[in-house]
Amino acid sequence: MRSYEMVTIFQADLEEHESAVGEIEGVVRNLGGEIVKSSSWGKRRFAYPIQKQTEGFYAVLTFTLDPSQVSELERLLKLKTQVLRHLVIALDET
Repeated sequence: MRSYEMVTIFQADLEEHESAVGEIEGVVRNLGGEIVKSSSWGKRRFAYPIQKQTEGFYAVLTFTLDPSQVSELERLLKLKTQVLRHLVIALDET
């Protein structure tokens, strides 16, 4: 298992942000991962429009996951219409 951090931007007009973050946490758990930390940054304005939207709701997850499952996680995130953007990075192992 390797440690990762993921920033996800959801649509700003989404009513239930907590449930959307919970769905993403569930996806990580279903792939065999473990959530270490979850935090919400709230609604922020974009520097430029993304899919014709000017604001989004940011959430950050820190989790452990098998490296072979990261591509599947990214594939599943691309299928969710409420996710505008996401970025998964591997954390340094020190």
